[in-house]
Amino acid sequence: MTGTTILCPQCGGENDLPSGLLFVSCAFCGTSLFADRSGVISYYRVPALLNKDKAQAALRRWMAGNDTVKDLDHKSQLEGFDPVSFPMWLFRVDRDGAETSYVAPAAPIPIPELIDLEIPPGQLEPYETAAGGVDETEVTVPVETARDWLDQRHAGPVRETALVRIPLWRCRYRYKGSDYMALVDATSGAVLASVYPEKLESPYYLVFGLGFVLFVVEGLMIGNPFLKAFAYLLTSIPLFGLAYWVARRV
Repeated sequence: MTGTTILCPQCGGENDLPSGLLFVSCAFCGTSLFADRSGVISYYRVPALLNKDKAQAALRRWMAGNDTVKDLDHKSQLEGFDPVSFPMWLFRVDRDGAETSYVAPAAPIPIPELIDLEIPPGQLEPYETAAGGVDETEVTVPVETARDWLDQRHAGPVRETALVRIPLWRCRYRYKGSDYMALVDATSGAVLASVYPEKLESPYYLVFGLGFVLFVVEGLMIGNPFLKAFAYLLTSIPLFGLAYWVARRV
């Protein structure tokens, strides 16, 4: 970057950079560029593959899964479902003779699980201004900070540094008087949530404890192996029924 012009890292073309503007498209090759104090960085986006209806369906499937309370998909109230464009720093490094990619958030992450989100290889497109209604999270983490994090991991020589925007759907829902938030990856449909209504584990432990005590008592009191096996069978039937009832209720 020189003065009020920037050099495209793809074709070497010199482009004007108006005052206060951080984003520009190369006039020669069309590459999207992001300019900050450290220089010129390629600017990409991951295309969204899930529209609102498909993203809501992915959220409902997650709500109906084994990790959340029973019937969360029916008993929760959806209070907001908005498209979000979140920025991530992408580093392609040469490690042990092979190219490896690392990502770091370019803004404070709303959910810790977002740090583990992978950028799909081969799906990057030149960044374009977000469509109306999309909440573009501002870049607030400098690339120097992300590079310091990369250095701490001893990643290796950096071949390319890029800013990538990933598409998300931000969901706000309410359950039994409490508010929760989840993110849906608009590329894969994966749901990211750190705090949500979880299944209670204590009823399962009670069933396990009850079965353990009954089998131990029967094992100590009954000496005949045939009678013992018959008693175990009789005891297991109501225990399986109790476990099924708990699974249906919790």
